[in-house]
Amino acid sequence: MAALQKIRNKGVLLVTIIAVALFLFVAGDLFRGVESLFQQSSQKVGEVGGKTVNIQDFQKLMEDTQNYYELAQQKSSFNETELNRIKDEAWQTYVQQQLIEKECKELGLSVSDDEISEVIKSGISHVLQVPIFMNQQTGRYDYTTVKAFLTEYDKMKKAGTPLPEEYEKVYKYYLFAQRQIRDQLLVQKYQVLLSQCFLSNPVEAKYAFDGRAEESEILLAAIPATSVKDDAVKVTDEDIKAKYEEDKQKYVQYIETRDVKMVSVAVTASNEDKKAAEAEMDEAVKKLAEATDNATAGNVTRQYTSLIPYSDVMKTKDAFPSMISALIDSMAVGTVKAPAFDVMTNTYYTCKLLAKTMQPDSVLFRQIGVIGKDEDDIAKKADSIMVALNGGAIFKEIAKKYNQVGDSTWISTNQYENAQLDGDNALYINTLFGMGAGQSRKLKLTNGSTIILQVMKTAHPVEKYNVAAIVKELKFSDETYNKEYNKFASFVAANTTVEQIEANAAKSGYTVRPLDDVAASDHGIANVGNTRDALKWVFDEAKVGDVSPLYECGSNDHLLLVALTGINKEGFRSMEKMKDDLAAEIRNEKKVEKLYESVKNIKTFAEAQKVKDAVVDTIKHISFAAPAYIASTGASEPLVSAVAAKTAKGAFSGAVKGNAGVYMFQVTNKNKTSEKFDEKGEKATIAMNNYRNASSTVINSLYLKAKVKDLRYKFF
Repeated sequence: MAALQKIRNKGVLLVTIIAVALFLFVAGDLFRGVESLFQQSSQKVGEVGGKTVNIQDFQKLMEDTQNYYELAQQKSSFNETELNRIKDEAWQTYVQQQLIEKECKELGLSVSDDEISEVIKSGISHVLQVPIFMNQQTGRYDYTTVKAFLTEYDKMKKAGTPLPEEYEKVYKYYLFAQRQIRDQLLVQKYQVLLSQCFLSNPVEAKYAFDGRAEESEILLAAIPATSVKDDAVKVTDEDIKAKYEEDKQKYVQYIETRDVKMVSVAVTASNEDKKAAEAEMDEAVKKLAEATDNATAGNVTRQYTSLIPYSDVMKTKDAFPSMISALIDSMAVGTVKAPAFDVMTNTYYTCKLLAKTMQPDSVLFRQIGVIGKDEDDIAKKADSIMVALNGGAIFKEIAKKYNQVGDSTWISTNQYENAQLDGDNALYINTLFGMGAGQSRKLKLTNGSTIILQVMKTAHPVEKYNVAAIVKELKFSDETYNKEYNKFASFVAANTTVEQIEANAAKSGYTVRPLDDVAASDHGIANVGNTRDALKWVFDEAKVGDVSPLYECGSNDHLLLVALTGINKEGFRSMEKMKDDLAAEIRNEKKVEKLYESVKNIKTFAEAQKVKDAVVDTIKHISFAAPAYIASTGASEPLVSAVAAKTAKGAFSGAVKGNAGVYMFQVTNKNKTSEKFDEKGEKATIAMNNYRNASSTVINSLYLKAKVKDLRYKFF
């Protein structure tokens, strides 16, 4: 009983403890759930049709797309602009695939493995047109090359042989190509099905043909709307409201955007920086002039970190920047040009012409790599081969003795002239292009290798040059950058509102630029590089009226300040936003109406051409199918084409209201083109044109229906 009494006395406390324990148990699950949702949200790069696109999946697609371009273009790195294009392509490909795949699933469309295999065998997809899948002789796609690679890869995999990195890269690409082909075939099937929805008929075909084949020539009197002064017409708020409601569908805002005002400062070299650069170039010119051989001249270019790497070989003018190639024809061998500045490239440049000669542009050659126990053995064998060749021995037979094929191949100047060649490679090229057709030569390289070269043919003699060029970008110093940074930082600190920035920017030497409709997919602000942080601030942190911190961006050569001035939500753009555009459109319409009222009773062209501000011109080849372009008003006028088609030869049109003025004309001639009517072809063309017009509309509709959200700016 005493125990029960104790429990009763402590009852409230026990209930409280149990309640807290239960809360902590439930809350733990709740917090874990919230944490999980937060993690998912933080990994979300977009959304298509309610389906989340996570960063890992998109990153993989982006890497696969980049891998394609690396293999197709044989590049290992890309600049910021190129990478942004790759990201956009990967995103657009993914979105389209998701949109089409959903439709195809509902329609029962699919792609079989056999269909994919057929494409891989034929090579008709662009993703297969990469060098690794091409025949080295023909330069074309070769399925046997692909098959041989897959067989070799599978064999090595089964044997447990370590796979070279390049093999893994190619196989990874092959799997990507398969997926891309599947998606491409699915899109094609959907497009074919969609195209079958569009038909034409004989009446429409004949009407379209006549509209194109029947042409008119007119004598035109055009009165431009610009001839009416702005204050001659009045635009009211009621006019603007009515026009907005009438054309509201034109002002749909499909994605959310931002309006900003920005101050961008491009840091450039100061006068002191220019003087220092010019002094350095003067010093470089002196050292080039003192160089007594090519190797020394090449070392000078490297010492001054020239943007044009030196290789001791003969090159065509095309291998050099335009400012260098413009100089070398007029230079004597051994001379050096005084330094100059090129505004377009922001570079100082100079050069020394080391040699100038005629050489073949292309050489057909073959070679044998001489193999031996040691240097003496290699030398003896090389001499023996040369004796045999000079005595008329067959090159291929000798090559076979050394387990080599001895096949011939062409090499052209453009294959080497843009590469940076070391001493051995330069010696190899100089030897090869210095030989004549039918000559054989022994070439010993500094690495100990010996090669027997034989030139079979030479082609297209061209002028070539050996040039040591120093091209240096004019850069600002750290001192200049710090000075500009401190000045701008002071301005930013002193001006913390949009109003203050606009009032004081000009006084400090800055310009405020408005930038409307910045989209999250823009990769940055105003095409300035490395401004993703500023873009994230605009979309994730800023409220209207907020001013950003100072951003260092570009290639560490830009300073940026951004202020958010407006948010444009999805839906219809506001009337206030469109007010200026609407007013301009209404003003133009009222001017056209005013002009029309003043000339609508004119009955002859003789009267029309005397009207004040009328510009008389002859317009030929006007057809119903294409809007007439009127040079005097700078506008295409469909109504002029339509009226001309229905007006008889010699007749007067009367006043015609156009987009940019009022027109009166007399038809002076009617004729038909030599084109023959092809009913079947015309119907097919109409159906295809209708399909093309509808196709983009369908994709746009699917895009809007899927409520696509692009959040890539948070990550890239």
